[in-house]
Amino acid sequence: MQSEAGPLGVAGDVATSAVALAGLILVFLGSTVAGFETYQRQEKGSVLGRYQRRAWLSLVGFVFSLVSAAFGIVAKWLHNECAALAAMYTLFLAFALVLVAAVIVVRDIR
Repeated sequence: MQSEAGPLGVAGDVATSAVALAGLILVFLGSTVAGFETYQRQEKGSVLGRYQRRAWLSLVGFVFSLVSAAFGIVAKWLHNECAALAAMYTLFLAFALVLVAAVIVVRDIR
């Protein structure tokens, strides 16, 4: 059996990748929250900005990953090339957000 060429041919793979990325982002987000919670109440104010930036980037990346997965599933189900392209673009955006979040974490290490 020959697979479809183009965006529809990878829509299922994109959906699978997006769900896997969402899971990894949840782990990162949990780690970020756990790291923030290790500070004493009086210390939290001085590190709040750094942790909020990481958490918001992670949350937005998580949302884009889930949206990408949804588009991929819809594309596969309805054989819709536009949805497949939307799945790929939102997955690339989620990748970019994860990269930015990782760079911020590395940059914040002092």
